[in-house]
Amino acid sequence: MLKETWWEVVKMEKNTIIAVALGVLVLISLVQAVQISSLKGTVTGGAIEENSGGETYEDMMARMHPDQYKSSSKTPSASSGPKMVGGC
Repeated sequence: MLKETWWEVVKMEKNTIIAVALGVLVLISLVQAVQISSLKGTVTGGAIEENSGGETYEDMMARMHPDQYKSSSKTPSASSGPKMVGGC
């Protein structure tokens, strides 16, 4: 009898703990949703626009590999080609 009563109390405590944990998780998700929606407005002001052009592949290659790529002609020459062919 005592064992059965104890088990019912433990079951009720488990349910209460689960309900409280679920409530805390829902509350946290609501706070984060509000934070994200307020953050959306501030990020778009400094974001790069879609039609900004950006850097072309040739410009990036000339900037990253100036010894292997001539930026003036925008085309790689045979003499300034890559030193290593193949491999990883």
